[in-house]
Amino acid sequence: MISLIALFGTFCIYAQNDTIVNTQKEIHVLLLDSASKKPLAYANIYLLNSGKGTISNEQGQFSISRNGLDPKDSLRFQYIGYATKEIAINELDTASVVYLTEKISDLNEALVFGNAPRPESIVKQVLIHKDSNYKRRNYLRNKTFIRERENVDFTDVRLDCEKSTVPGLNKEMIQVLEDKIPEHTTSFTDFLGDIYFAKSDKDSIRCKVNEIRTVSLKEKEINDMKQFETIFENAFNDKNEKEYWKVRSGIFSSKIDDDENDGQNSAVKITMNDSVKEDSRRKLSSYRNGIKHKLRYSYLNDKDEWEFLHKTGRYKYTLIGGTRVNGEEVYIIDFKPKSGGMYHGRMYIALETFALIRADYEYAAGKTGRNIHLLGIGYTQAEFTGSIYFEKQKEGYVLKYFSYQTSEKVSIERKFALIKKKERLLFDKKLAELKLDVLFALKTEESCEYLVLDDEILNKSQYDAFNQEKYMNVIYVDQYNDSLWNGFSIIEPTKRMKEYKKQQLDFKLQ
Repeated sequence: MISLIALFGTFCIYAQNDTIVNTQKEIHVLLLDSASKKPLAYANIYLLNSGKGTISNEQGQFSISRNGLDPKDSLRFQYIGYATKEIAINELDTASVVYLTEKISDLNEALVFGNAPRPESIVKQVLIHKDSNYKRRNYLRNKTFIRERENVDFTDVRLDCEKSTVPGLNKEMIQVLEDKIPEHTTSFTDFLGDIYFAKSDKDSIRCKVNEIRTVSLKEKEINDMKQFETIFENAFNDKNEKEYWKVRSGIFSSKIDDDENDGQNSAVKITMNDSVKEDSRRKLSSYRNGIKHKLRYSYLNDKDEWEFLHKTGRYKYTLIGGTRVNGEEVYIIDFKPKSGGMYHGRMYIALETFALIRADYEYAAGKTGRNIHLLGIGYTQAEFTGSIYFEKQKEGYVLKYFSYQTSEKVSIERKFALIKKKERLLFDKKLAELKLDVLFALKTEESCEYLVLDDEILNKSQYDAFNQEKYMNVIYVDQYNDSLWNGFSIIEPTKRMKEYKKQQLDFKLQ
């Protein structure tokens, strides 16, 4: 399905130190604001004796097993702008609620001259000092956990085949495809691995990935869609020298480039338990490129995602007060749009260095992102929520986590043609053609959580010595299974993730 839609021009466009071993010994904790009773998402939680830490999930939840823990040890709960709280392990029940109290101080005591600068001028300093505050190390290894989720709802689908001389793709087959596109699909992927970085120029990342474990639920991968994928692959691979495929819509056309063999024919089967399905391997290089793309969010360069830093004239800033984070004084600044701005939220900016320590923000009421409707193609970014946190270290400020959630609406109503041609001296010869009248509309909800569990500075020889594997082994499941993450540090899955079961669909072509 994805292959077909892509050809037709669409651009569809954590916390657990030791996971469950014995559920009766597991401690579940919910972090709430003591006044509003709202969940505190992505709060930092540390074991005092070991110093190991994690974060709460988007609903303020995390869980930890008592196995291997000293009952006299304590958990420290930290959330910027709130008083730190420490609670002994033996004081926590199997299901505990921990309340943190907001703590915003008067800045006058921290300021040498007694008066804080205008909040807008403070915000402008973030980008001015960005390069000196967030210096890239020459070589670095990050142990990282990444969770991605996606929900897709098709609200309208029509594939009218006007003509086809492509073997295996007749009108009846296209109608079957239309009938079998599910109205709703859900997928998630949890990844844990080491990411090796080498310093590069400002606009690119050099990195290599060592996969430790990947667990994925992919509802889209149902039998008939795989059969259609095979039909298309066979059609595109059935060409001789100087033959090629192109896609055309109206006056626009583009040649379809060949991809190298992805190795799916040599798939590995993983049978860890009854819920694990056959695994077709993904290219690790493709997943690495996805990581590189996600990390661009943390560079603060995108003028749309970080509009309140780049276009300060569009916002009203309010200096709420101050707090202390890792021993340094921090401004607390709220912001909302005044003319043309999109977001509202809160920032925490270091008083001396002007580093952005944390930001939590979302679209303001009535605001949307990119909104394009042109030549039968529609795209609207309807919702956006983002959060990011940097931690101060000797070398500067380093990324500890970020998360973002988006909601997008996509629609296409156009005629498309897939054409197989053969190169000739004057005019290329048409060998086969598939003409379709396409109409579909869908809504997607996507989210990404990126947590750096540990980091280590490397030298060049250490970086060069690691060789990235060609494939990653993904464990596919029908339902989230805690046992797959036994002994690993991950972000606590939400209740919705735990309860979701993959639909049992097994469509067969007639």
